[in-house]
Amino acid sequence: MSIGLTACGSDAQQQGSADKADLIMSIWGSTNDTKTYQERADAYTATHPGVQVTVKNIPIENYDQQVDTMIAGGSSPDIILVDGTRGPALAQRGAIVDLTPRIQSAGLTLEDTVDANRVNGYNLKGKQFALPDRGGNLVFYYNKTMFEKANVPLPKAGWTWDEFTEAAKKLTIVEGGKTTQYGVAIDNWPQAVESVARSFGGTMLNEGLDQPAIDSPQFHTGLQTYYDLAAKLKVSPTLQDYADFGQNVNRDALFAQGKTAMIWAGLWDIPDFVKQGLSFGIAPPPSVDPANPTMMAFGTGIAVGSRSKQQDAAWEVVKYMFSVDGQKPIVANQQDVPSAKALIPEWEKALPEGVSYAELAKASNQVFSAQRGPSASQIGKQVEQDLYPFFTGSASVDEATANAAAHIKAALAGS
Repeated sequence: MSIGLTACGSDAQQQGSADKADLIMSIWGSTNDTKTYQERADAYTATHPGVQVTVKNIPIENYDQQVDTMIAGGSSPDIILVDGTRGPALAQRGAIVDLTPRIQSAGLTLEDTVDANRVNGYNLKGKQFALPDRGGNLVFYYNKTMFEKANVPLPKAGWTWDEFTEAAKKLTIVEGGKTTQYGVAIDNWPQAVESVARSFGGTMLNEGLDQPAIDSPQFHTGLQTYYDLAAKLKVSPTLQDYADFGQNVNRDALFAQGKTAMIWAGLWDIPDFVKQGLSFGIAPPPSVDPANPTMMAFGTGIAVGSRSKQQDAAWEVVKYMFSVDGQKPIVANQQDVPSAKALIPEWEKALPEGVSYAELAKASNQVFSAQRGPSASQIGKQVEQDLYPFFTGSASVDEATANAAAHIKAALAGS
């Protein structure tokens, strides 16, 4: 759906009163996400009784469409949760406010408060369209019990791809011709694909973000090597295997079930794995070349809807949620990393017993910002579709990436 908006954040009629408003905040995520955002909103409204905030959780698969429908129908959310793919598209269409003037007026220096990679993820053509909220970067989970039983050294910062594949082989158990334990579980999750490709020196777009690079030799090598973990080495399930395991089973579910030793995933999985009673650790993903980063930075940001008639009140809530006090429930509810640097030591202390952040901290130079522009959401969805035949074995890496490159070109031309 094209909503054809122009930025209207400066219209006086759209500002409303900062002291009296009924606000809607749209989010996606788990019940813990809803609980945490509502707690944070309620902490603000407790001292601002004229303001009320209702958190509306929209299923991720319908989020973009429903938010667009709300905006086009005149009932735009006042506060909109975004990420590095949804945010640029909304900003390009003028659906969310350029917060730069408000940030400057409030005297906020974002880079002093949060990692620059996450600030840049919500900036388009020099305009800051959201405040970073929570996130972190892609990490590598491993099952300590399986490693110790197999007498395999635990993953650590600087772990090489060769060390990783050797461990995956030793941790794969086949009994009676059937694999009962996988060394690693991969699938076509775009963030893992992009991170692995980056570790091989490949990127989806060129540096100027105006041409595809997904059909480069480096991206080819990374993608093929990643897929070969399932297709050739047999240390991971294939997509067909996942279908045989049952509905909604992916790499996360397999790890939670104790059927695989390693996965690429985000820090948001920690609470779920704790609930499963797993003994696990987190580390940077394996590195092919130390010069190439392996940990994609991602997360969520909070934006103000340009069609909101209560932008002043919405901004005050967003600004509070960006503060240390406004992010304390993120730590209390064991969500992923808060953007407030002052809370990170507290967040680390709140990690489950036996889970250390030390190896990730050692590899802070391995974090990279994803390549994102106005067409990021469209490109991401299309690339996932274009690579799917490769992951099911019905297309070669050359065919799949050539198809993806053609679609990326078309998307960039239309942006």
